[in-house]
Amino acid sequence: MTPAALRPRWWAGHLALVAALVAFGWLGWWQLSSFEGSRARSQPVGAEATDIDRATAPGGRLGAADVGLRVRAEGTWEADGQLLVPLRERAGRVGSLVVTPLRTARGVLAVVRGWSPSTGDPAAPTSGTVTVTGVLQRSETEADATAVAGTLPRGQLPYLATVTLLDALPYSADELYDGFVVLREQRPPDSGLLRVTPEEHTAPSGEVGRWRNLAYGLQWWLFGGAAVAFWVAVLRRAAREQAPPPPDDGAPRPPLVAPRRTT
Repeated sequence: MTPAALRPRWWAGHLALVAALVAFGWLGWWQLSSFEGSRARSQPVGAEATDIDRATAPGGRLGAADVGLRVRAEGTWEADGQLLVPLRERAGRVGSLVVTPLRTARGVLAVVRGWSPSTGDPAAPTSGTVTVTGVLQRSETEADATAVAGTLPRGQLPYLATVTLLDALPYSADELYDGFVVLREQRPPDSGLLRVTPEEHTAPSGEVGRWRNLAYGLQWWLFGGAAVAFWVAVLRRAAREQAPPPPDDGAPRPPLVAPRRTT
C-alpha cells in the first residue's frame, strides 16, 4: 500500500472494504457450515432416530444442519387435514404425494405418508396413537410448484411448504413445525400407500441443495477477492494520477513541425 493510500480521504473506502470482507467471509462460512452440517446430519435408514422436539419446535425455523436428520414423533393423525401434492413422479409414474398432519403433544407435524397413483381419495391413516419415523426436510419453494393450469382444487397444494400448509389448514404458525417429514416407518404399521424416499419427493433440500451450499460459499469468497482487487486497482490509478511529472533535465526538445500537405 502506497503512503497516499493512508490519507484520510481513503479511510471511508478502507472501512467499506473491511466491512464487505467481513460480510462476504461470514456468508461463505455460513454456506460452508450448511454444506458440512447437511452431510454430517444425513443419516441412513437404520440410524437411531432423534425425537422431533430435540431437532426443532412448533413455530420455530428448521436449521440447515437438521435437514436430512432421521427423526421420531408420536401422535395421532388428523385425517380431516390430509392434503395432496399432485404431479409427482415415482418410478416413472405420475401421481400425488399424500401429506397428513400428525398432532403431537406440542404441535402439528406435516408428514408425507406416501405416494398415490391418482388424485382421488387416498387411503385413510391409522386411527389412534402412532409412532412415526422419517427424514426431516426443508420446505419446498415455488420452483417445485406443480405445473397445473389454473387453480388447484381444494385439498391440493402446488408445493409442500410451511406457508402453503398455513394457507390450506386451520393451524396457526405457532402450532406447525417448520418443514415436513418423509415417512419411513410407522408403529402400528399402515398400508395402502407407497413409500417415497426423500429424493423422490423432489424437495430442494436434497443432494443438489447441499452442493449448492458449497458453491454459494465459494462464490461469496470470490466476491471478497474481487472486492480487494477492485480497491487495489482504484488506489493504483489514483497514485498514478497524483504522481508528479518527471523532472526537466534541461535537454532541448525537438521543435514541433506541422505536417506537410501532399495536395
